[in-house]
Amino acid sequence: MVWDGIIATYLFLAGLGAGAFAFAALVGFVKPDAVKLRTIGYVIAPIAVGVGTVLLMVDAKAGLMNPLRFFGLLGNFSSIMAWGVVILIAFMAVSVISLVVMIVKKGTPKALDVVGLVCAVAVAVYTGMLLGDAPGFPLWNPVVLPLLFLVSAASTGFAAVLLVAHLMKAEGLESLGFLRKTGLVLPVAEAVLIAALLGVV
Repeated sequence: MVWDGIIATYLFLAGLGAGAFAFAALVGFVKPDAVKLRTIGYVIAPIAVGVGTVLLMVDAKAGLMNPLRFFGLLGNFSSIMAWGVVILIAFMAVSVISLVVMIVKKGTPKALDVVGLVCAVAVAVYTGMLLGDAPGFPLWNPVVLPLLFLVSAASTGFAAVLLVAHLMKAEGLESLGFLRKTGLVLPVAEAVLIAALLGVV
């Protein structure tokens, strides 16, 4: 099994997009009137995951020329890759709907945010579960790896939204409470999980 930079870029973008959506949704619970801040997250999410999905098609060679082939995976739900297609489709749909609703209504329903959060978590942990399902690779621990992917997604996604918000001078950053401190907490959590992964191996 050989993966090059295309897959690495997909993994990064998918995690970043999922984390950006999660941040925007969580801000909605803490400070729903931070419209600009939330919109930034909802813009980043579908773009990052969408570009990452195109990269998957590029890596699949024939899949780029005939992307409908990916829907053939939906006929075999015993395969974890089939669930990956479902997760990506669901996340893209929910993230685009959330962005449109946010722009039009200046807010999103709590139920939509919850559904989006579930989809974002699924996108973040899916690859870790896929790798953990592959036999013969002790480093790809099926318990620790999905958690590591989840924390990494949150770390990159939160950082991306906060960076863009800072550059755009978005209001509401000061009143985010714990969410502002994730830049310190999440890398520490990543380090702990990496140490645990190496310890298990």
